[in-house]
Amino acid sequence: MRSKKKSRRTGWVLFTILILLVLVLAACAPPEPEGAADEAAPAGEAAPAEEGDLKVALLLSSSIDDEGWSQSSYQGFKRAEEDLGFEGAYTESIALPDQEAAVRNYVNNGFDVIVLSSADFTDTGVNMAVEFPEVKFVLVNGNAAQEPNLANYRPLTVETGFIAGAFSALVSENGSVGIVNGQKFPPVEDAAKGFEAGAKYINPDVEFRVAYTDSWSDVQKASEAALGMIEAGTDVLASNCGTGVAGVVNAAVENDVLVTGYIGDQHELAPGTIPFSAIQDIGMVVYAGIEDVINDEFEAKVIPVGVKENVISLSDFYTIGDEPVPQDIQDKVQEIIEGIADGSLKESGTVPKSVFEQ
Repeated sequence: MRSKKKSRRTGWVLFTILILLVLVLAACAPPEPEGAADEAAPAGEAAPAEEGDLKVALLLSSSIDDEGWSQSSYQGFKRAEEDLGFEGAYTESIALPDQEAAVRNYVNNGFDVIVLSSADFTDTGVNMAVEFPEVKFVLVNGNAAQEPNLANYRPLTVETGFIAGAFSALVSENGSVGIVNGQKFPPVEDAAKGFEAGAKYINPDVEFRVAYTDSWSDVQKASEAALGMIEAGTDVLASNCGTGVAGVVNAAVENDVLVTGYIGDQHELAPGTIPFSAIQDIGMVVYAGIEDVINDEFEAKVIPVGVKENVISLSDFYTIGDEPVPQDIQDKVQEIIEGIADGSLKESGTVPKSVFEQ
């Protein structure tokens, strides 16, 4: 049996998880470079950039301190600006009707590259790429790419899932693992496919379960899905359902099972219950897109990014209950990520291809 303490009451655990969620989301973003942040322009107005060889603008649907997607995107942008030497500017909290006006303002102010930070910019990217064929557009996690100047960078969620599934199987005592997902669309299904493959890579006889809550915020549905898996014998869970993770972790804590963290380092949500996380860093997706432009490697197509581009990585290894994660398990997970990075696990078919890979 695992050495675990169940001293938390249900209400206290859930409250703690909800409070810590915002901290975890921020933790997965790359650190902000030293120095003052650029002055943000109001929505629809172009922020000024100094004279330079290349001008890059970042458009965000939320604020740069939202503790989530936009903050991670912004911090990846700032890191790229420091490392790669372009002149950058950004506009945050852009409403859908204002997106095209914001793009036009940046282009009219001499910007060469426009980074559209999330899927809700897809239509804007398609339209503006036609209107401004001389400008390069980097779309993150979108639903389209378009010749000659719209690239779509998609995180390889199948790799994140594979790592999480492998770790889950390594620490499972019952030989039964599962993942609770949010809405059912290709990147999420890729993650589930990868999770199953990773688990079966470790234990071909492992029982694999997957559930979809059709929500990124319904804690109750996530809890019910997790409890259903636990009742069926699953003793290691993962959550890919947004803030629904609170329901998954709460169910795990109350039933003395483990959770493999996913997307961000979720350890602090429940120390002892979450011994490790598979990290997927959106800020580094932004970084990778800009780097390709600067290196003259820009291609107007869907660009899968993952372990090789440092978008997907490992958290620290913490504890299972009060005991450190065994060294042989740590070594195996490290071996796996190296096999993904060097391509050997892909070439052998061990890690499945994403739907976004040709």
